[in-house]
Amino acid sequence: MSRLGEVLYPEVFKAKCIRTHWNFENDLQDILEKSGHKADFWGKYKQRLQFLDDRQKECVLKSDWFEKLKQADGLYSMIFNRTQKNIRILFTFIEYNKLKYALLLYAFEEKDNKNMSQYSYSTRIPLAQKRLKEVIGDD
Repeated sequence: MSRLGEVLYPEVFKAKCIRTHWNFENDLQDILEKSGHKADFWGKYKQRLQFLDDRQKECVLKSDWFEKLKQADGLYSMIFNRTQKNIRILFTFIEYNKLKYALLLYAFEEKDNKNMSQYSYSTRIPLAQKRLKEVIGDD
């Protein structure tokens, strides 16, 4: 299994059970640096990260923050509806060194829910799945 990152952007978040794909934070930074909403986003993101770290798979009980994706087995989405940007963070759960982690895979701004739109789940899920394969070493 390849190296896993920690949450370092937009600020360091000390998580027990959350790790990131090595390109994940670049996605998030690309969205936030252009938006001017980084400070507003960080507060909401930190709340969701803490909830995810504490609850793991039970995070979906807070359905306005998290959802299990029906169209992608094993993938979940962290939701930011009430921000200026409609950001989605795709993640999954993995076991690594006998510990269970939420693995943040891909961040994108959902602008369009039309099937196969550049800004929709249907085009971003395969990118998250590819990153998961990179992490677990299943090319």
